[in-house]
Amino acid sequence: MSEAPNSANESGRFMDVFHMDLKFLVVLFTCIGESGEVTVSSYPKPPFPKREIIKFKQPFMDRPAVMYGIKMIDSAYNKNTRADVKLLWVRPEAFSILMKSAYDSHLYGLGVSWMACL
Repeated sequence: MSEAPNSANESGRFMDVFHMDLKFLVVLFTCIGESGEVTVSSYPKPPFPKREIIKFKQPFMDRPAVMYGIKMIDSAYNKNTRADVKLLWVRPEAFSILMKSAYDSHLYGLGVSWMACL
């Protein structure tokens, strides 16, 4: 004998899913983030090492996490290509990175993409 659908159970499951979706939307819309790019280049004299301070359009309420990666490298064709990018400090209003060539590499340009989020 099959049971009739229990509308109270179905309603309860719907509310659980709705509540989970609502939590996700709250987290999604309250996550504050910003992203951008920094490019430094010069030829024929390499501009490295170079410190850059990136100011956020809107200061964060607390110190954000910053993720970054090398986007572009312009190097001498007859030398090894090695770059070094380091995050020096992070504050709610800005952060600083150090971009430099590593060892005997000759870099003429280096681009970095970054993303900051609470």
